[in-house]
Parts: sequence; structure tokens; C-alpha cells
Amino acid sequence: LKTIDMRRAPPARGGFLSPVLLGHMRQTLEKKEQSLLFLNRRGYAPLTLCRVCGHRFGCPVCSAWLVEHRFRGQLVCHHCGHNERRPEACPECGTLDHLVACGPGVERIAEEVVAHFPDARTIVLSSDLMGGVRRLRLELEAIANGEADIVIGTQLVAKGHNFPDMTLVGVVDADLGLANGDPRAAERTFQLLSQVTGRAGRTGKKSLGLLQTFQPDHPVMRAIVSGDAEAFYEREIAERERAVLPPFGRLAGVIVSAATRAEAEGHARGLRRAAPHAADLFVLGPAEAPLSLIGGRHRFRLLIQGERRADMQ
Repeated sequence: LKTIDMRRAPPARGGFLSPVLLGHMRQTLEKKEQSLLFLNRRGYAPLTLCRVCGHRFGCPVCSAWLVEHRFRGQLVCHHCGHNERRPEACPECGTLDHLVACGPGVERIAEEVVAHFPDARTIVLSSDLMGGVRRLRLELEAIANGEADIVIGTQLVAKGHNFPDMTLVGVVDADLGLANGDPRAAERTFQLLSQVTGRAGRTGKKSLGLLQTFQPDHPVMRAIVSGDAEAFYEREIAERERAVLPPFGRLAGVIVSAATRAEAEGHARGLRRAAPHAADLFVLGPAEAPLSLIGGRHRFRLLIQGERRADMQ
């Protein structure tokens, strides 16, 4: 396992795969072995905007951007399921042909792979592609039978599959799960990337895992590369103990949703006032939830933190 420092080996303009990763993919193709590119982001791009007026396509009933799914020609909300056709003109300023996709999803990575390796047999594995479970099963069989050269996938490929000819795994954005504000982010990133990179070399062939990252010195990256799960555990558990986070304390989130923002905030503040006073419990908030609107309902969140012995019920 190795990291690729994206500050020192950046991709070409408009691309997302570093020259280092592309070079190893080329070598793997020459050996007639398989490569896996992992990106835990469905669709083509997580945001579409207008280069003229800056309009961003958001969900009308959620506080989330619409994800472009270019294979289907749609913009989709991954929270409520709202979808609409991708327009040619900006709905705000009316300008034609100036909508730009920002950031990569697996479909966009597949497009880049085809541009670099037009003769390679490429398969995209994602839960939202046409054909559903039957298509997914057929494609997994094709990969296992050596009928694909390059596989691009989301967390569907992370566990439970044995691909005997797969000797290269490239994680397109190893930093993706680290910046979501969840106290379990480091643990989950370590588990997921360890599972993904474990897809290569399962039959004893010489293999390589590459992590594209802007933070090669991050403790999670160092732990994955070194394979020292024990050291990662000890560091993570020490940080949680200092912050009185689980398993040394208790942490719960309470989401209050309502048809209007004022109603949601009012109910949340009422809950805060009604909370029993206890020396070993702390109620934080309310504040707007990270996703403050889903399906037309406004959301506020209370966080309850307590000592390990505290009775949250």
C-alpha cells in the first residue's frame, strides 16, 4: 500500500487520476490483470452550476445539491429521490451550453478511464445504474471470470467479492470520508479503505494499493499504509477518552422535523427546556441539522452528551 500525494502529483487539468495511478493502471493492463478504482460517490458529479451567473442546481425540497447522472441524463437528489432532466440552458439566466459539472462521481471517473484506455474493457459498479440487482450480479460474474480490465465502483465493491485477477486498487479520493463532522469518521474511513484495498492480490499475486490523498500524513492514511490497526485503535481510543465520546461516554442526536422552520425550531427549543437536569448529562443546541431540509420538512437537531453511566432514556 502507498499514498499518492496529490499536491505533488496532480492530475491533468480537468482530470481526477494522477499520472502515478495512470502509469500503474497501464502496467496492470499490459500484464493482462485487473484494476479497481474506488470512489464512494454515485453519479457523474455532485454539483452542476452555470458558469455565467453561478446558479447551482439544488433540490426544491431538500437543502442538498442535485447530483448529475449523465448515463440517465438526469439531476437527482440522493436524499428524497427528486429528479429532473438536465437542461441545456440555465434556468436562471437562460444561457445555453454553459452548465458545468463540479467534482467527480464514478460515472465521470469511467469517462476519464475510457479517454486514457479506449481499448480496455471497463465496468462501472454502482447501486443506481439501470438493470438493478440482476445487472449487478452479471457484472460481478464477468469481473470474476476475467471479462473486465478496469472496474470503477462505489462501496458495493468493498467487501464480499473475490476477483482473482485483480492486482491493483486505486482509491480516487481517500480523503472523502474524513470531513463530514462525524466523530466516527476516522474509524469508518479506516475500515472502508482497508476493505477496499484488500480486494487486490487475494489469490497470492503481487498486488498494489494506491491512495490518492491531499493528506498523506493523516493518521488514518499512515495506519492504512502501515497496516498497523493496533496503533490506529490506540490513538483513536485515546482521543475518544479525552473527549468523553463513546465508548467512554454517551452521545445521541435527536432530530425534530416539521412543515415550517419556526415550528421545527419551536418544538426543538421546547424539548430542550423540558429536558431533565442531571449532572452527568449535557444537552447541546438546538441548531439546524446538517441537512436542514429533507422532503420539504425543516429539521433541527439536539445533541445529548453524557457520562458512560448516564441514563439517557
